[in-house]
Amino acid sequence: MKRLKEINAYLPLFIIIAITAIIYFISFRNGHNWGGDFSQYIAQAKGIAEGTIDKVVYYSNYRYNLSPSHVGPRLYPWGFPLLLSPVYYLFGLDIFAMKVYVSLFFLLSLLVIFLLFKDKLTYVQTLLLVTIFALNPYFFLFKDNVLSDIPFFFFSLFTIFLIQRIVINKRIWVNRFISYSLLGFFIFFSYYIRSQGILLIPTLLICQCIANRDSFKQNFMSYLRSNKSDFIPYAVFLIFVGSSGVILPVGSSSYLEQFVGMSIKGIISNIYYYLILPSDFFGFLAASKVLYGITIPFAVLGIIKNIKRDYLYLVYMIFTITLFIFWPGRQGLRFIFSVLPFYIYFLFVGLSKISISEFIPVKYNPLNWNLIHIFCIVIILGSCAGIFYINCHYSNQLYFFNDEPNVMEGPYTEESIEMFNYISTNTLNDDVIIFRKPRVMTLYTNRRAILVTGFDQIISSNATYIVTGCKELLSAYKPLIEPSVIQDHEESFKLVFQNDDYKVYRIVRNSS
Repeated sequence: MKRLKEINAYLPLFIIIAITAIIYFISFRNGHNWGGDFSQYIAQAKGIAEGTIDKVVYYSNYRYNLSPSHVGPRLYPWGFPLLLSPVYYLFGLDIFAMKVYVSLFFLLSLLVIFLLFKDKLTYVQTLLLVTIFALNPYFFLFKDNVLSDIPFFFFSLFTIFLIQRIVINKRIWVNRFISYSLLGFFIFFSYYIRSQGILLIPTLLICQCIANRDSFKQNFMSYLRSNKSDFIPYAVFLIFVGSSGVILPVGSSSYLEQFVGMSIKGIISNIYYYLILPSDFFGFLAASKVLYGITIPFAVLGIIKNIKRDYLYLVYMIFTITLFIFWPGRQGLRFIFSVLPFYIYFLFVGLSKISISEFIPVKYNPLNWNLIHIFCIVIILGSCAGIFYINCHYSNQLYFFNDEPNVMEGPYTEESIEMFNYISTNTLNDDVIIFRKPRVMTLYTNRRAILVTGFDQIISSNATYIVTGCKELLSAYKPLIEPSVIQDHEESFKLVFQNDDYKVYRIVRNSS
């Protein structure tokens, strides 16, 4: 009977996850945006699946060294490409299969969110919190990206869950060695997906110190001798880091160089940026900032009330936000995905401390709703409206009921495919292509690609072809190459291919 009750307790959660999976599956858009990061991840996954890692490294180094702006790091951490490689091995460069696969990690994240808070909130409150994430428009829109953020969301959250269960609640699975080894592995793999996962190391250390502070006070050395297993996660982490460095190439330090170059002005600007950034979680309209502003005092109240109980969440949030305040790059909400569940949790705690009966008489509140219920209804209704709007915005109708192809502006449009096919079949293997998105060009044509824009740079480079746009592809992107570069030096460029979106020129250099 007890086992049956446990199964029944999880049934509503599985229904929420199943509904989310169906909504996601029927609403994926065709293709991918231009981005650039996705193509590097897929290229590295391809290298793993096909055993051509050396070739991937060569192409990446070539692009990085010969493009003045570098266009991303040489290599990304290998965790996400490693996760993605079985999909590439089975399906090839099937972007739909990859989107579905990445979205599975979001569904697993919903389960982890439930496990994290089920003993801290009421059962209904926990399900409502999960639902807020399941139907969130930002995550819904983000599902069309093949990026590492969602897998990192899952692995980092599950690592926090393990710290909560093993270190704070002292609930050991099988034995201490296995439990702490599992914790060390998940810290490593979070780090192996995104470098910010290293923050889980100091988070674990601080939580161990706080959770065992009474034993430290009595006899610190005695505690260390009798609790050697506390060091297992760090040992496992170091073993995996060392082993992975031998098996796969180490990535670039370009992000570290950016970090060192951060200015005081940039730090102050980032403080403001990350202060208001969570408003994107509540929607895309101006009202979302108002709603977010209303939640701040309640979230602060929740932190104050539960700081002794939930220091784990607060420590991780502080480390994460502090890192990105000092980080020059901004990539929107995706950088702080992993702290959002904890913000909403503290918000729930703060809301639960305010009695609604002080404002609404009981006779007008027959269902005994509190502020959490009202907040969740507003958010969930707004989320459903947001998802409906997103669907209509991209196809003038609900595109998951639309038989017409709804291709995202990017490398999968008819014109883009035609251009890539021309490059693949009409250029030599050792040709170099100049293109606004060199990583995308390399992935889809198997050619070296770089980004240079000035005429002198183009002529002095080893490039043999240059691809320009007949129009600006998206308002968010600059023109591929300024038209004046071609127009002012017509003798140096021979048009060899053209369609509605692209022109491909062969670069003509004087023999002298």
